[in-house]
Amino acid sequence: MRQITPLLLAGAAVACASAPQARADDDRFSLTVSAFRPSSDTTLSAGSADVMGQAIDFEDTFSLGQRETRPRLDGMLRLGDRHRLIFNYYDLKRGHSAVLDEDIEFDGQVFPVDTDVSGRFDFTLATLSYEYALVETPTLTVGAQIGAHWAEVEAGVRSDGEPIVDAGTSASGGSPALGLRVLGTPGEHWRFGGYVQAFKADVSDIDARFTRAGVFAEYRFVKNVGVQVGYDWFNLKADYAKTSWDGKLDLDIRGPTAGLTFAF
Repeated sequence: MRQITPLLLAGAAVACASAPQARADDDRFSLTVSAFRPSSDTTLSAGSADVMGQAIDFEDTFSLGQRETRPRLDGMLRLGDRHRLIFNYYDLKRGHSAVLDEDIEFDGQVFPVDTDVSGRFDFTLATLSYEYALVETPTLTVGAQIGAHWAEVEAGVRSDGEPIVDAGTSASGGSPALGLRVLGTPGEHWRFGGYVQAFKADVSDIDARFTRAGVFAEYRFVKNVGVQVGYDWFNLKADYAKTSWDGKLDLDIRGPTAGLTFAF
């Protein structure tokens, strides 16, 4: 009996050491499909090598301030203990007609006061990040992130009467991203989390600075399905120095999200 007891204790210690560690975020894969209802502030200038672009407030000038619900995707793939990939995607597509109450200049074209014009602004944002969990307990995960953002911008102004004048510009580019994500699971069904990301990059002909953050609360009806509500914020300041277009963009997007999570 004296010989068996140490063997049993040793076996129990090995079993405990080899048992998988409980995690706050124990999903192998999760996908959240949300409705995103953002408001935004957009100031954009677009000129040419010879003409300095005028800074235009798109919400005020073209009445683009109305909220529209857009789809949004957020996902996570756990690669192994403490290692995850985090991704998300959404876009904005806005356009509206207005009568100008002052002259404006966009992309080398002048639109006089009292002209009927249509303004449009489209924006797409996609992010992929690698995350390493600095803290991994049964009720708390704190992960450091490094990844990349990809953003696309398309904007234009078009006169609705005669003569038709159509001015437009577009730009796209990527940027590294550094961030931190926190997830807490105080009970079997509830999950609370948040994240923050930021970076400044001067890549090719685009000098961009961005900051983004978000929080959410989720209730899992069962282990694999839950409902989530949250709030997301994104700010981008960019200077463009292209051969055919010199311009600046100051974009602020924020708003609530609500959707369903599917986890496996």
